[in-house]
This record gives sequence, structure tokens and C-alpha cells, in this order.
Amino acid sequence: MSQAVMIKSSKNGINLVLHPDLEFAVLLGEITKKFEESEKFFSNAEFAISFEGRDLSDAQKVEIVEAIVSHTKVKILCIIENDEIRDEIIRQKIQQTKAPVPKPQPKGIFYRGSLKAGEQIESEAGVIIIGDVPKDASIVSKSSIIVLGTLGGMAYAGMDGDESSFIAALNFMPEKYNIAGIYGEPLIQEKGGIFHRRNKTTEAKIAFANDGFVNVRSLE
Repeated sequence: MSQAVMIKSSKNGINLVLHPDLEFAVLLGEITKKFEESEKFFSNAEFAISFEGRDLSDAQKVEIVEAIVSHTKVKILCIIENDEIRDEIIRQKIQQTKAPVPKPQPKGIFYRGSLKAGEQIESEAGVIIIGDVPKDASIVSKSSIIVLGTLGGMAYAGMDGDESSFIAALNFMPEKYNIAGIYGEPLIQEKGGIFHRRNKTTEAKIAFANDGFVNVRSLE
């Protein structure tokens, strides 16, 4: 049998090359063992992590990260991944609304957890947040932004002028949103704290640039 797991360095951190067919529970044990054996090389290190060699669910990626940090002194800052499947789902939903289709984003930075008020994330790649972005928090990216939670703060996508970038959230109610320097229409708060922009915003939506304007469409 080929090696269960290999640790390779990359410009963004480390990359785990995983056996494609090994049972996940066994693979997880091998990963933990590998890092325990290599801890003297990684002790107190902080880096991003990526995976290749097999398809992993988000839950499996999180389980791997938690196993590493709980058995060693390594600190993993984020998961870097090619999220072509999620981009394809977004693309198909946009097609259903007859909106312009953004080009697939080749790389993305994956953050697990909600931001804090006043916190800001800046990235040259696309950003995927599994959590919430509260009021006064912000995300700035040269590519697209996906929030798998509530976007209540500020989101600035395509900041190098890429109008094919987009902003998507399961609960779309940002303070401010901007794509390639174009601001979207402000959201208005009504009595009772309900936000609206023609339709209810408390649902999955995507914002994209089109002819000098930022449009918002439902993904439901």
C-alpha cells in the first residue's frame, strides 16, 4: 500500500497528500501519528493547510485540523482549498435567474468560525467563511466572497477591478457591499429590525456587477 499521508511544504503553508482509498478513520489516525512524529519540526508553528489526493467533506477537513491541533502544538490558521463544487452550485443558481455567470475562482481561503465586530479579513484569493460576519466586521478580497452564515458587516469583492467577482451569503444583509469599486444599493431597516431590498434579505442571495451596477438575486 502506498504511504497513507505525506506532508509537503507549499508557499502558503503545508499540503497533505492523502491516500485516496484508505478508510477515513484509519487515515485520521495516520495523520495524527505523522504530526506527532514530526512535531519537533513543527512545534509552535503557525501555518495554513491544504489537502490533495482525495475528496474530503468540510466536516472531515475540520476533523483533521482538530486532530492535529489537539495532539500537537501546531496552530493551523486556515484551510486553503480549491472549491470548484461550491462555485459550480453558485454558477448554476445564477443561470437559473438569468444573471451573468461569474468565472470560476481557482483558489479560495477557507475560514471556520464567526468574525468579531471590528475584525477584518483581507485576501488576494476568494474567501469562504463558515460562520457569521457581524456588524462592523469586514471582508476585503480581490476575488469573490462566500459567507455560509449571516453577512451583516461589510464585504468588498473584486477589489483589483474584477467585475466577474461576486458576494454570496446564506443570510444577505450587509452594512455595505462593493464589487470592483461599485457599491450596492443600501439596505433599509424598517420598524421591527427587518431589512429589505425589494425582497426579504433574510435568505440566501448573491450580489454581482452588471453594466456598472450591483444587482442582488435570491439563491433560493
